[in-house]
Amino acid sequence: MNNKQKNKVLLVSFLFILVFSYVFSIQKTVELKSELINLSNDKKRLLDANKYIMHLQQENDYLDSILRYKDISFENSFQQTLLKKLNDFSKRTSMDIISFKQPHVYTDNSTVLMSYQFQVKGDFKSLLQLTNMIERQQLGALISINFEKKRNYRNNKEELTGLFYIQNQNQREE
Repeated sequence: MNNKQKNKVLLVSFLFILVFSYVFSIQKTVELKSELINLSNDKKRLLDANKYIMHLQQENDYLDSILRYKDISFENSFQQTLLKKLNDFSKRTSMDIISFKQPHVYTDNSTVLMSYQFQVKGDFKSLLQLTNMIERQQLGALISINFEKKRNYRNNKEELTGLFYIQNQNQREE
């Protein structure tokens, strides 16, 4: 065997050893490295998910506290909540609820628009406070208020009445 043949055998054997070492050791190391990267990414996503869940729980608690502060519950309909607020307000002020009519319902595609009409009697200051309370507590969109001064012939006094229109918009469930 001459030097040229020895070099060729050496080169082929080196390549064979290189492939053999890759197959039995380096390939497994590379696979384990990629698995380690995938597991560390999964761990990072899991930690981020836990942080996100904690953030959502805090936000849920915050929103529940707002609902408790505004005295709104999911068991009551909007009409019951509005009537309860009006009754509470009338007990605190010199205002009387004269009428509370059934809501007018308008449906368009997936939107349900409900208009509530109620009439109250009281002094001007209490009616303005009622208007402020409705807007401040965001009980709905205050569409119209009509004040009317009427003469009560039984008492021979003049009374102020207010006719309120409030709209509430909901998404229809299909």
